[in-house]
Amino acid sequence: MDNVVNQTANNKEIRVLIDDIFWERVQMYIKGHLECINSNKGLFKFQNKKDDKTLDIKNVQFKGNEFICRFNVAKINEGYLEPGAYTLNYITETQTYVAEISNKLLKNKGNKFNQYDKNLEEIKKQKKTYLLKSLSKEFKKNGKSNKNYFAVRPEIENSTNAIIFNVIYMKQKESLNSEVDSAFSLGKIKKKVLFEIRESLFKSIFSLSKLVHFKKGKTILFTSESRGSLSGNFLYIYNEMIRQNLQHKFKIYKIFKPHISDRYKFTDKFKLPYLLGKSDFIFVDDYHPTVNKVKFRKTQEIIQVWHAVGAFKTIGYSRIGKKGGPFFDSTGHRNYTKVYVSSSSTIPMYAEAFGIDESKVIATGVPRTDMLFDKLYEEKTISKLKKELPIINGKKVILFAPTFRGDGHRSAFYPFSNIHFGRLANYCRNHNAVVLFKMHPFIKEKIKICEEYEDCFKDISEYREINDILFISDILVSDYSSLIYEFASFKRPMLFYAFDLENYTLTRDFYESYESFVPGKIVKSFDELIDALDNEDFESEKVAQFLGKHLQHQDGLASQRLVNDVFKNDIS
Repeated sequence: MDNVVNQTANNKEIRVLIDDIFWERVQMYIKGHLECINSNKGLFKFQNKKDDKTLDIKNVQFKGNEFICRFNVAKINEGYLEPGAYTLNYITETQTYVAEISNKLLKNKGNKFNQYDKNLEEIKKQKKTYLLKSLSKEFKKNGKSNKNYFAVRPEIENSTNAIIFNVIYMKQKESLNSEVDSAFSLGKIKKKVLFEIRESLFKSIFSLSKLVHFKKGKTILFTSESRGSLSGNFLYIYNEMIRQNLQHKFKIYKIFKPHISDRYKFTDKFKLPYLLGKSDFIFVDDYHPTVNKVKFRKTQEIIQVWHAVGAFKTIGYSRIGKKGGPFFDSTGHRNYTKVYVSSSSTIPMYAEAFGIDESKVIATGVPRTDMLFDKLYEEKTISKLKKELPIINGKKVILFAPTFRGDGHRSAFYPFSNIHFGRLANYCRNHNAVVLFKMHPFIKEKIKICEEYEDCFKDISEYREINDILFISDILVSDYSSLIYEFASFKRPMLFYAFDLENYTLTRDFYESYESFVPGKIVKSFDELIDALDNEDFESEKVAQFLGKHLQHQDGLASQRLVNDVFKNDIS
């Protein structure tokens, strides 16, 4: 092992100093500088003080002698950062330097040590371990548990000036209720037993199929628990495969169900585990609980083509510590071998959300957006929608498409009381406009359009593929929906009706600041919404910058790039 330099006892002039520590969700950033070290070609690693095991820090940027490290505590070797005490080491060809805390950090952060202000010399003299409290990060399960939490606590080591990252994971087992004689308890037990039987049968079929098909073959499976047919990204990928004649090289299967809360058809309950064990390429386009509860063979490709474009509001492991979010020991999403996204700028966000390495996330563009650049398809779609939706003919079309509120599909809702239908109808009649309402599929409550407004409003929530609607929409009114990515391609105006922005940020959060991110004007009241529509005040200049950053592939060839990458060994 390389010689480890103790900076307080030896070579005081050679130091690795930490100037700042800050957090973005599960990403820990460590900012600092090298002092009297000529090389910036070394490697940063965490070293566990107990067993000397090291963990690579892959995301490091240097600017001269200054550095910034980014480390995802929820993604370490297919899991999370295990409990223990870690030093931050800088390793060169000849030496290993243990990172220290700088006086600059203490001065800037105003840290308190045992309720007294102390400088580093005082701390070292006392030879105690001091917690850097303001730099710590704690994640509570479901946002509130005091018994199940994960914490990273930077400390100054008791004998040196070295910084220690103390990782604590508190997990409390659920206690079993001994009172099982009530009808309610008996019902719960029966339900649990039946569930375990189904799970056992599922895993048995999967394991047998995987064993039989241990060699890589030529089988593809498209499967989703939130769409009932081959549509969306799946359809465009499939059509591109047909265009390249791959259907002659592969056997292609499809298993779908319209909604995550629906049950599979009886035969599909047996077919799904069999095909999961057999298939060489498995395409999913949303959270798929079934895919995440089995262990695939190494030769299988689990390919996520996420239904939303871009990275807007947080999902997956980015929501650790929030209500409804997963926790560190969750296995959800981690099975993906490849994830295809719209732009290279979104790679870190999706890797974080799915708990996978950034090398597995590939920016090809989103297949279903290819339609946006197909003029023939656009003409056919507009002609079709004018027949299906006669209300739009000769009118300015406003698409009202917000996302849901709530923790997930079971609790999803939209507060319709925040829509003043009378005022919106007056606007429509004064400006020869109509409003098409497209509510999120999770929202079960239907929007109620009374008879007097039927000339102004139309509920189109049953349309599964919203992209077709964009062709006929002149203005988009949304809030936190990823639909803004596709609509931006048309370079048409958008308004963001974010009446609950503060609360939504607190409970759901975003990957970037909402105010600086969205490509349009933000309005927080219905009065402001109507005023912006009346005055055509959309702040449309924001769209061009948004497109350049988040939709770098605007050419209608996303499907081709994806298929070429997935099947590069099979395309002649």
